[in-house]
Amino acid sequence: MTRRWWLILGAGWSWSVASAQPASVTLKNIRHDFQALNNCAPVTAMTLLGYYGASVTQAQAAAVMKDYPGDPQVTSLELASYLGRAGLQSVIRYAGDAELLRSLVAAGFPVVLQQRLQRGSNVAHFRTVYGYSAGQFLISDPLLGPSLRLSAQRLAELWAYYNGEYLVAFPPARAGEVQRLLGSDYSAAANWQHLRAHGEQDVKARPRDPYAWWGLAKATLRLGNAALASDYFERAVNLGVPTMYYLYRQEAFEAWTQAGRHSRTLSVTQRALQAFPRSKELHSAPWLAQRWDNQAAEDRSSGAWSPVSARALLVVR
Repeated sequence: MTRRWWLILGAGWSWSVASAQPASVTLKNIRHDFQALNNCAPVTAMTLLGYYGASVTQAQAAAVMKDYPGDPQVTSLELASYLGRAGLQSVIRYAGDAELLRSLVAAGFPVVLQQRLQRGSNVAHFRTVYGYSAGQFLISDPLLGPSLRLSAQRLAELWAYYNGEYLVAFPPARAGEVQRLLGSDYSAAANWQHLRAHGEQDVKARPRDPYAWWGLAKATLRLGNAALASDYFERAVNLGVPTMYYLYRQEAFEAWTQAGRHSRTLSVTQRALQAFPRSKELHSAPWLAQRWDNQAAEDRSSGAWSPVSARALLVVR
């Protein structure tokens, strides 16, 4: 018998209804294809759509999801958008753990993880968990094969790179099941609180881990404190975030821009663009910072500037 707990800041403890889980589960109808270069997202889309009865090839998915052939980055939001075209709903959440994975898989939901490709690598990678047994998870990996097995410890280690990010896709008729399984984490606002609490614990336990600071910073930003988030992101960068990380995650630019640190956004994105000159995500950050700077100067000259009016610029992209 297992019981999943959630910490709801300011509201005490709550928990889901206890539910029995089988000791071992393997979902059927999990399609696999070995990815072409930088094609883990199209293969993941193929796997999920195939599980729910739709047929698409890796090449077909890539043609829609990627900005150009060889595009090294497809975001979770872009993956969810593509799945939505086929009628699936998706939730993207953070601070996932092994118990949650078991609960979702046992209920018939494969779960997509954003992880580090392997220990020591800076490459981000989609994997789909579709089974588990004692101490292990069964994973469809676009690069490493259809039956990758990771221990719970190794899975958590690789997952920390992306702060426990996971995506659950499902037919709309099963939304109630997903909500029940996620509990309070079904709410995006509650999940940001969960990630912040998780991040606060992580930076105490691993104060020199840049990815722990990044997760705390992202949650702090999403909960509305851009100034504090900006400081946390700076801590992460100073601890050694690799340039490739900015290809995958741009929240620091958003926080620095909101906090008025436009030069920091511009300097870091310019460095990252030297390595990834075709990244649309990296190109958008300096454009936004410059537009914010120009708008703030214009508003101040007319006496109309405020943090609220400045933040409105962030919705344009």
